[in-house]
Amino acid sequence: MTDEMQRDERQTRVTEALENRSPKLAGMYRTALDLLAAQVPAGCETARISTICHCMRELMLNLPAVMSTDPIAIPRPTPSSGSLLKQLPGLLAAHPDADLGLDRDLVPVPREVAHGLAELIKTATQEEGRNRANTAALVTGETDARHPAIGQWTDSYNFFLNWTHLDRNHEQEKSLPADETLRGNIRVVEDLIQVRSALFFQNLNALRDMLADINDFGDEEDE
Repeated sequence: MTDEMQRDERQTRVTEALENRSPKLAGMYRTALDLLAAQVPAGCETARISTICHCMRELMLNLPAVMSTDPIAIPRPTPSSGSLLKQLPGLLAAHPDADLGLDRDLVPVPREVAHGLAELIKTATQEEGRNRANTAALVTGETDARHPAIGQWTDSYNFFLNWTHLDRNHEQEKSLPADETLRGNIRVVEDLIQVRSALFFQNLNALRDMLADINDFGDEEDE
């Protein structure tokens, strides 16, 4: 079965919109759709759900950089909180006398460990703020992260996140989500991409009309 036969008109438009901006993200989306449409081999049900949700989560995380109405999305802090977190065991190993589990109001911490913890907290806070701001710019075209429209987007993101990692819903022996539930959450992302694509082309057409009017005005002055 070809891709065209598997995908409806809406999904084809979404794929084309992504291809024009990021072939990598388009590949994530296509992979999710292909897995959703394919027959599931016995024993691969969990892997299928996890991979679909991973692809959609990556798509949602990276959409602000390629589709936001704000031309400059907030970049990720470098190094990331994940990288800083990996450094903590080494810091603690270098200071074996440090005991962060002491039952005291004030716990003595070596300067290097304190600096490492402070940098981790600061970076994690920056990442959280970045994600909220970029999501607001993408979903609403504004900076208000409390906009009601963001709630549905966040719910779908958390859905994909929780079914991506095996140590979350999978290990809690929860029933795998039905395909209809997957499609509903994917639809949230598709609708957003369609709206942003439409705004892009509307703005492009408006710019072309404005340039045409300017050119016409210039021609009239030359006569």
